[in-house]
Amino acid sequence: MARNADYLRCKQERKNESFFKVVQSINVSSENMRALPHDFVRIFSDKELSHKMKIRAQWGSSWEVGISKNPRFYFMEKPGWEKFVRDNALGNSEFITFTHKGKMHFTVNIFKQDGKEMMQPPKSRAFLASSSRIKTEQEEDDLKEEVVVSSNRGPKTAAESNGRKLNLGKKAAKESQNSKRTEKVVKARRDYAGASSSTAAEFTILFKQGYFIFLRIPNTVTKDLMPDEKTIFKIHHPNGKKSWNVVYLVRFGAFSGGWRRLVKEYPLVVGDTCKFTFIKPDELLLVVSKP
Repeated sequence: MARNADYLRCKQERKNESFFKVVQSINVSSENMRALPHDFVRIFSDKELSHKMKIRAQWGSSWEVGISKNPRFYFMEKPGWEKFVRDNALGNSEFITFTHKGKMHFTVNIFKQDGKEMMQPPKSRAFLASSSRIKTEQEEDDLKEEVVVSSNRGPKTAAESNGRKLNLGKKAAKESQNSKRTEKVVKARRDYAGASSSTAAEFTILFKQGYFIFLRIPNTVTKDLMPDEKTIFKIHHPNGKKSWNVVYLVRFGAFSGGWRRLVKEYPLVVGDTCKFTFIKPDELLLVVSKP
């Protein structure tokens, strides 16, 4: 019964209008960043747009943000938007989805740069600044101690010099080994045509509430397995009867255009385990396991 209730809730979520933002520090308060998508705004009346947006996070905190209009578009007013950004320590390329629940009430899902969803409020910037200051002071103290110790040791002996060279040689060898390991992983992705499913490159993602519009790929996967430029992936259903073209955006490390259609037609629901297996460098097989 609980599972049926979740399914119905997720089905209803798909009917709700939504949009997303990628919040970067360089333009976090600009009108373009605060702009509401034109196609999204069209579903509301002028009367509705005269009210404030009420934004609610997963952990229950909420913010009221006014709406204004310039000659080109509607946008979220600066005071409310900046408080929302400040309270959530945003500005590091976070993905944020805004889902309309009715009467200008919105739920937000915030995803960090590593793809993980924020499920609780972040520590305050004051705390982070304090921690950073303490860490910097400690590093400075450590550096002073190192300088004093070094000055008391006098000139380095030949043995110490050779030992330093040996350590540098080991470090270079380790870095070279890591580089070769990465090359092997990437080569496995490119050379698996005809390989068995047990050897083909693959990755798994648990489908969450915020994944209906886009799918953020974990950093470990984007680094080793995904292309270095914008690519249209063909993603296949295991029954062989369905496939979808989905745009992969390198800048955000995410599936975007076409993903929403895939979610609806596959279909995917919260709690599904999605296993992606490479068939070709730009083709994937998506196999879904239900909870």
